[in-house]
Amino acid sequence: MSQNTTVDNDTQDVMLHVPPGRERAPFFRYIRVNLPRLTKAVLLLIIAVLGGCAAYVASSNHEVFPASDIVLWIVIGFAAVFVVVGVLTKLKIWDFGVVPAFGALLLWGAGLFTHAPFVWNGAEVYEAAAWNTMMLSGVAYLLLYWALNYGILVAYPDDQGFED
Repeated sequence: MSQNTTVDNDTQDVMLHVPPGRERAPFFRYIRVNLPRLTKAVLLLIIAVLGGCAAYVASSNHEVFPASDIVLWIVIGFAAVFVVVGVLTKLKIWDFGVVPAFGALLLWGAGLFTHAPFVWNGAEVYEAAAWNTMMLSGVAYLLLYWALNYGILVAYPDDQGFED
């Protein structure tokens, strides 16, 4: 039996990722999801949800910490730029999406030590849901960004020789 080290002509060779002294590559190197347009749409949707939730929290009268409205509007601005550029161009902007995602996570973390919009802090249920959804959207984007950089996912305009 000959040892064939190529997976496909259009994809990356998994054998390049086998650590010295091991017989197999790490588990996640064997997983490939090649739906580039769907992946792009999901990434843009996650950041759009993040920006929408941040806008809902910013438009409420609940002040998380002094000048939190400014930080929320900065996150909203970065999210809006990301979504508009992602929809209108074929640029690989996935690195830029980390900015609003980390911004949302830092904002949520800062809210834990101040007056975050939770129900027990006097906020509405919808506002608390938007606050937590903003954080979960940031986590979801960072998880998909890791999968994209690791090679599990492919986002348009890359297609690794596959099409949706």
